[in-house]
Amino acid sequence: MAERMLHRAGVFGSYQGNLYRVLGGRKSVRVTLALIEDGDPVPSDLQPDPNAPGRAFFAGPEQLDSWYRTRWTFRWRDQPFDAVGSSEGRIGGWYAGREWWLIEDHLERMEASAWMGTFPLDEVTDLTEHREDLMAAWKEEHDR
Repeated sequence: MAERMLHRAGVFGSYQGNLYRVLGGRKSVRVTLALIEDGDPVPSDLQPDPNAPGRAFFAGPEQLDSWYRTRWTFRWRDQPFDAVGSSEGRIGGWYAGREWWLIEDHLERMEASAWMGTFPLDEVTDLTEHREDLMAAWKEEHDR
């Protein structure tokens, strides 16, 4: 079995101790929990989304254990990146600096001004999560 991908950006929530991608905003009375990877546990007590049965399920925000937006940043050879995910000892990311020519041999040009690279995880520094607590904001807006 492949290692689970870590260090991803997105909106996530936990339900009964399992992590899911969350679709829906803070003003929603119902959100959709989507499986992140094949083999993730299916929440049997939630109503399936008819557009994606077996992969997405409806829940009230108050049913979630946590709900947050996250992104990860890191440095490789002192150059900044926004992470897209890591697995099997490697991490990928969009180059976030202005001196791409210093490391261009290690980057793939995706668009005119967008570069991406994949590097050994043990070579990166300053791997940092930037997290916004959406559950706290939802509770405040809904007096919970």
